[in-house]
Amino acid sequence: MTAFAHHHIIIVGCGRVGAELALSLWHNKHRVTVMDSSPRSFERLGADFQGRTVQGDGMDREALKRAGIDSAHALAAVTSSDSVNIVVARMAQDIFRLKHVVARVYNPLRTPVYEKLGLLTIASSSWAAQRIEEVILHPGMRSLHTVGSGEVEMYEIIVPSEWSGKTVGDLLPAEGAVPVALARAGHGLIPTTATRLQTDDLLHVSAVPAAVRQLRERLHEENGA
Repeated sequence: MTAFAHHHIIIVGCGRVGAELALSLWHNKHRVTVMDSSPRSFERLGADFQGRTVQGDGMDREALKRAGIDSAHALAAVTSSDSVNIVVARMAQDIFRLKHVVARVYNPLRTPVYEKLGLLTIASSSWAAQRIEEVILHPGMRSLHTVGSGEVEMYEIIVPSEWSGKTVGDLLPAEGAVPVALARAGHGLIPTTATRLQTDDLLHVSAVPAAVRQLRERLHEENGA
């Protein structure tokens, strides 16, 4: 079970990705509310899904309130429209002050614009639901770049206070993960396994999926999750 189990997560959009994300989170014991303007879209969730469904427009404040956004831990905007997803994400961040928000986008060329707005986005892909789940549940780690078909990814890790004073080698798994760069107080350096970490360092790591899972486990175990 993850560090954020049992938190309430809202998913706006019940297409293929939204339904896949909702079912994965629900199977992992999270409280899930799925929101869509079309009630027929909820059929994708299947008869066994026991989370909440709310019919409504994700750009409607009252509809978001009915979905429970005031007490939500995170929101994922995954409709079929980039524009809708961005508006919903900005509302969640700017109006409802939700800290963990991610928007799915179909046109990756727009990503730099969204990043300037402070929005975290995931490009449309075959593993979009998995990536969104990772971002929501592991906010201290985010994928920066994928090589090939996801066999290797570059991750940015915000070093928590619990790891201050320990080395890069203490944090990383023995195999499958390599430190690439570290940013500290506006300055960059090439770390080694002997480099000592400080709180809020930005550590860039190249890793395979198995090593990423181990890394998340270490971070969560250390902070008492």
